[in-house]
Amino acid sequence: MALMNQPADASYRDPHRWVVFSVICLIYFFVYFHRVSTSVIVSDLLASFKTNATALGVMSSMYFYIYALEQPIVGYLADRIGPRRVIAYWSMAAALGCFIFGIAPSIGWASLGRALIGFGVGGVYVPALKALSLWFREKAFATMVGLLMSVGNVGAVVATTPLAWAAGSWGWRPTFFLIGGVTMGMAILMLTITRDFQPLKKPETRYDNIPDMPSPGLVRNTATILASIQLWLVAAIFFGIYGTAVTLQGLWATPFLMAALDVERFVASKLNMLIPIGVIVGAPFFGWLPDRFSLNKAKTLTLITAVYTLCWLAILLVFDRLGIVGFTMLFFVMGVVIGGFISTTWGIVRETTPAVRLGLTSGILNPAPFLGVAAFQVLTGIIIDRAGRVGELYSLSGFKSAFGVCLAGAAICLVLSFLVRTKPIVGD
Repeated sequence: MALMNQPADASYRDPHRWVVFSVICLIYFFVYFHRVSTSVIVSDLLASFKTNATALGVMSSMYFYIYALEQPIVGYLADRIGPRRVIAYWSMAAALGCFIFGIAPSIGWASLGRALIGFGVGGVYVPALKALSLWFREKAFATMVGLLMSVGNVGAVVATTPLAWAAGSWGWRPTFFLIGGVTMGMAILMLTITRDFQPLKKPETRYDNIPDMPSPGLVRNTATILASIQLWLVAAIFFGIYGTAVTLQGLWATPFLMAALDVERFVASKLNMLIPIGVIVGAPFFGWLPDRFSLNKAKTLTLITAVYTLCWLAILLVFDRLGIVGFTMLFFVMGVVIGGFISTTWGIVRETTPAVRLGLTSGILNPAPFLGVAAFQVLTGIIIDRAGRVGELYSLSGFKSAFGVCLAGAAICLVLSFLVRTKPIVGD
């Protein structure tokens, strides 16, 4: 499964790699922050723009549409001009989006700002993967991705209660001005204190003949990548696992817990926070574990997917017997395996992709999880709506039907995981 050992190369021991990693982490913190930030200032936005929930939903969704659509070109540019410049320039665009959002006189201008934020932060993750693949040894790649994911999820946590406090104390507009200023500072920091990777000795891998080839261009590279069966397998699993995970955490967990446990929103939301807390633990752990003990990442992926599927089975079949303690343990375990899934999957991508195409491959693959979120949120929403409400809450029968779809999606991903191999993702 693993590539041949890389020869000793001083460039992989360059202490500057930690400067690069630290700045990327600071920037990536705000990627997750922006992803969920609007949820805690909904009432402020409704009052400021005198609008409705539908318009607010459209405004918030601009982040995801722009983010997903730009991933292939962002990945291509990371390969062509280097991740450092892409991360810095796109972060400047995100900062500008924050300023526009902060001064927006109408929901239309707010949507423009939100779209620009989505465009800007969309240029961080894939170039970050490229940068990590250059600065760190292949065996350390999954571990570094896991640490990066942990920082991102800390940003998601900060975008809840701390953001609500800041918006309540200073107002949501000054808060976003501040966020924009910090983001701009991070972009300038990326340009001024980090440098591009310059290897002293080229690493040798089992696919040396592939990276040595000159890059034939965007269209031909894209066609080569899309012809890979392995890419589509990984994309399908990403679609199902990430799509169902974020659908639960980001949309239905809190109202489901309120109905299932008969608890207040505050208690349910605290239980829901155990999922990102689990990700913070699981992403670096499962990034480190296979690398430390030379485990087969494809088999690790299957094990993680199996545990994730069992978690959905427990939610569906024994939710009425879990109680608060049971859901505490279950949601934390789900978060751990979700984090492990992300770091392990990207570790597989790194091991099976020639370095010259890693950015573009990651860019083509990265929309899959976001499309999965969109698909599962819409589908489960339709199912839950059809079941109707019981008082102010949705009915448990609706949640059971919707979660049955999520269980089916997870089970399909489990079957597909047995087919994942460490063949090159580009060019079967």
